[in-house]
Amino acid sequence: MEAAARKARRTPSGLLCRISDICKVHSVGVAPTVREKKPKAEADSTATGGESSEDGAHLKVHPRQVSSDSSECLSETSSARCEEAVVDKLLDAISGLKVAYVNLQQALMPYDPGEIMIADERFASVLEETAELKDLYVNVKEWSNPRYPYHLNSRIQEHQNLVMELQADICKKDSQIGWLRPELDELERKNMELEEKIAGSALCREGSFTVRRGVSTEMFMDLYERSAKCIHDFAKFVIGWAKVSGWNLGQSTFPIDSHVVYERKTDKKYAVEAYFACVMLMGDREDYISLDSFDCIMSFRDPFDALMSDPDSNFGRYCRAKYIVAVPQSMEDSFFGNLDHRAFVESGGHPRTQFYQRFVKMARYAWGLLAVARSLNPRAEMFYVNSGVQFRKEHMESTPAKMTTEEEKFSVGFTVMPGFKVGCTVIRCRVYLSKGNAMDF
Repeated sequence: MEAAARKARRTPSGLLCRISDICKVHSVGVAPTVREKKPKAEADSTATGGESSEDGAHLKVHPRQVSSDSSECLSETSSARCEEAVVDKLLDAISGLKVAYVNLQQALMPYDPGEIMIADERFASVLEETAELKDLYVNVKEWSNPRYPYHLNSRIQEHQNLVMELQADICKKDSQIGWLRPELDELERKNMELEEKIAGSALCREGSFTVRRGVSTEMFMDLYERSAKCIHDFAKFVIGWAKVSGWNLGQSTFPIDSHVVYERKTDKKYAVEAYFACVMLMGDREDYISLDSFDCIMSFRDPFDALMSDPDSNFGRYCRAKYIVAVPQSMEDSFFGNLDHRAFVESGGHPRTQFYQRFVKMARYAWGLLAVARSLNPRAEMFYVNSGVQFRKEHMESTPAKMTTEEEKFSVGFTVMPGFKVGCTVIRCRVYLSKGNAMDF
């Protein structure tokens, strides 16, 4: 009986009847009597075999879950029967849309937000399922094409060929990786050796100054650069302490010509650097400067360890004498709130503090520079440039550096780092340039 009804529903006349019944429903009115009349309408529709009234309110609908499974169509050997099945599903989906729409309208009276949300989600779900029938119909048309299996087989073959090509490329890349791996390992080994050599060279460079084979101009020039850098670093260190402690750098501790015009306010740091260079390299006693312990002092990586190896050596006495002069009482009292460093140094000791260790690092290269300068043949001669002298690039170097065309317009403000002359070799002194009347050198 059910099979006969299904067959009758698939006939053209049955399909046309169902489409006409659905198309008659233009709108569904929502009234309080809708829920009460609905069971009766469904019973009348069942008794009359699905006939429609004028308003279509008693139309019997059969909502079905639309499935994307196309096995039913694939099992059919005739494309016409597949198309009929798609149309049948479309009609069921339209009926489901009507039910979902009616439920949505009924949820509005009385107003129930929860029911409205559920009905809205149901309506959207049925609408999406109906839209999926379009893809199903397109697939049916493709499957019904006799050439479709051949087309599908050709696409499968293309993808299989592509997979084989990719596999071949992978094998080729793997072989290249295996061939390059030993080369990479060799390069990494060489890099490690170079890093060890560089580290060893840097380590040895701290103790590379030795006078066992005599002194040289090259050694002296290297010591000069290191001394200048350490003096600069210690001056910067002192300026940092001064800012923290509030000590006035502009007081008379640094005897620089007051007529110097600084290009920038921060350039006063060069005056501090000039002060320490003058103290460390000028006015030293001959008995403090000797090559007797030069190799031992320069062999230590840590200058303070070199000092403590023999606290009363020439280098130790040089550090004590220079500290008393370089660090005045007002500076030490402002930095530390006491004069314990000075008292400890004057008693013959060397305080193991950060400040004193930074001073010893500067002192070691300054002491070594003076020791080598007195041992060279011919002996290295130190020279300063007085304030107001015309700048000469043959003997002077601007600090900070300026354009070559601008240097000739300035005169020397003060000497930051003294220069040296060793025979015919001239190590230019570093000067701070200032605008003003220039005198001849």
